[in-house]
Amino acid sequence: MVPRIDVFRCDGCGLCIKACPPKVMGLIQNKAVILVDLCEECGICHDACPIDAVHFRLPNQAVEQVHAGYKVVREFTPNPGNWRTRVPLGVDGEGNAK
Repeated sequence: MVPRIDVFRCDGCGLCIKACPPKVMGLIQNKAVILVDLCEECGICHDACPIDAVHFRLPNQAVEQVHAGYKVVREFTPNPGNWRTRVPLGVDGEGNAK
């Protein structure tokens, strides 16, 4: 995943630019920028940033996209037309008055 730079937090110190191994980072209007097509996605710029302006997060490889619980087919689907409704009896709903 290519790192993202928070331009509102970046102060243009250049530490991430110096730490970038492929040298694909630079400054534009005193803010850090990345050439995303040439980025090697190593995350070193994220570690070098002292103010957390570079956001880098590895994708979760261990999480399944579809949970096994969603794959189970229901055996019985209730039909709302067959449901019965009642008015609760009494004050407490069970026919008991206080």
